[in-house]
Amino acid sequence: MWFFMISCYVLSLTTFVMLMVAFFQIFFPFHVLNASPFIFMLLTSIVYCFTETLIIFFFVGTGMSIKEYSQEKQLEPDYYKNALTIKRVMFPQLTMNILFMMTLFILYGAVDTGKMSAGLYCVCFVLCLAHYLYDKLLQHRAFRDNTNNILAMVGVTRSS
Repeated sequence: MWFFMISCYVLSLTTFVMLMVAFFQIFFPFHVLNASPFIFMLLTSIVYCFTETLIIFFFVGTGMSIKEYSQEKQLEPDYYKNALTIKRVMFPQLTMNILFMMTLFILYGAVDTGKMSAGLYCVCFVLCLAHYLYDKLLQHRAFRDNTNNILAMVGVTRSS
């Protein structure tokens, strides 16, 4: 569990850095790792999709583990209900962010071919990035709450 959670944080930071580099490539076209801005944006979209998919599977997997453990140990269903509540808060925003970012990645092609102004694209980019940061805040809270839920379920008290 800890490996995947730390991996999610590292990949989220990597994605953020890549998004910032891609944003500056709009104004100052430069190559990164010998990749043109278009190719780098494509690489960024792949890393982004992998990261968000890993986060989704992390919460789905831990939710199923909580359910199975609760049933096996004949615990109250409150722990599983807490896991569902965490997912209900996080998943709609995560899904919306995936939609926004995929749209942003596709629109980069429109800017690259001259069908969309770079200024309008920059506004969309900043809005998507703001939502991405909000989504990361929700995900951090979800990781924290999920960890506390698991610790409470197994009887470990956490000192604050």
